[in-house]
Amino acid sequence: MATAKIHFKPYFDEVLAAEALEKALRNKEKLKVLEILVSVNNTQRQMIRTPYKTRYGKDLEEEIKKVFSGDFEDFLVALLQTPTKLDVTELNRAVKGLGTNEKNLIEILTTRTNEEIEATKNTYFMTYGKSLEDAISADTSGDFRRLLIIILQAKREETGFANTFNVGNHAAQILKSFDKKSGIEKFDAFKIFATSNGAHIQKVIEEVERQSGKDFQKIADKELSGDFKNLILSLIETSSNKPRFLANSIHLATKGIGTRDKDLIRILVARSENDLVLIEHEFQVLFGKPLTQLIKDECKAEYRDGLTMLVKGNSRP
Repeated sequence: MATAKIHFKPYFDEVLAAEALEKALRNKEKLKVLEILVSVNNTQRQMIRTPYKTRYGKDLEEEIKKVFSGDFEDFLVALLQTPTKLDVTELNRAVKGLGTNEKNLIEILTTRTNEEIEATKNTYFMTYGKSLEDAISADTSGDFRRLLIIILQAKREETGFANTFNVGNHAAQILKSFDKKSGIEKFDAFKIFATSNGAHIQKVIEEVERQSGKDFQKIADKELSGDFKNLILSLIETSSNKPRFLANSIHLATKGIGTRDKDLIRILVARSENDLVLIEHEFQVLFGKPLTQLIKDECKAEYRDGLTMLVKGNSRP
C-alpha cells in the first residue's frame, strides 16, 4: 500500500519560494514550478502568495494564468486554491450555464464533513453574492433537490455509533414507502441517509435486507430512479468506504472517449492532504493497476508529471 502524501514541509521559506517561482515563471520552466508548488502543502502555498505580490506587484494565480494554459494551467490554479475555495469554484461550475453537473454536486457534497460544508457555504456567499442553497435550488428539482438541501444544512451525525434503537424503525419506514397506500413518501423514508453517520446507515441497510430478504442495490434499482437514486447510493457508499467511492469517481472521469480533466484535478488536489493514500490503494484493488499508471495512460507532458508528483506526495516532515 502507498504511503505518500502531501505534508507540511519543514524549513520552508516563503520569500525564497516566491523568488524561485518568479524566476521559473519568467523562464516558463514548468517542472520547476511544479517542484516548488507540489513540494509544500496548501497552507504553505498560500504563504507564498503574499511575498510574491509584495515583491513583484503581481498576483501569483493571475501570473500563472498568463504564462501557462490548458490542463497544466488548471492544475496549477487548483493547487493555489484553498480546499474551501476549490470546492466553491467546482460547485459553481456544476450549476452555472446550461445544464447541471449532478454527478459533481453529488461527489463533492457527499464526501465533505459538516465543517467543510459550512465553510464552503460561507465562502460561496462571499464569492458570488448568493447562498449555495439558492444556487443549487435554482438548478435542481424534486426529491433530489430536497435531499441536497438537507445535506447543505451540515447537520449530519458524525459519531461512529449506530443508533440501534432506531435502526428497525428506519428500515421499516423505507420498506413501507414502497407501498403507495402506506402514506409514507420515499423522500421522508430515505432522508435519514443524509443525516445519519456511516455506522447507522450500514445497520439500516443490513436491516432492510434482513426484513425484505433482498439485496439493497436491487431494491434501489427497482424503487428509486434518476439523480435521487444516485444521491442515495452515493451517501451509502461514502458512509461505507469514502476512498473507494472517490477511486471509482476517478475511474469514471477517465472512462470512455476523452478524460474529464477538471474532475481528475479536483479529486486529486482536494484529497492530496486527506485520504489520497487510501484512494490510491482502493484504485489498485478495484481496477488492478496503480493510479500513477492511469495518469500516465490518460495525461501528457508536465500535466501528467504534476499529477504523478501529487499522488507520490512529498517527503514526510
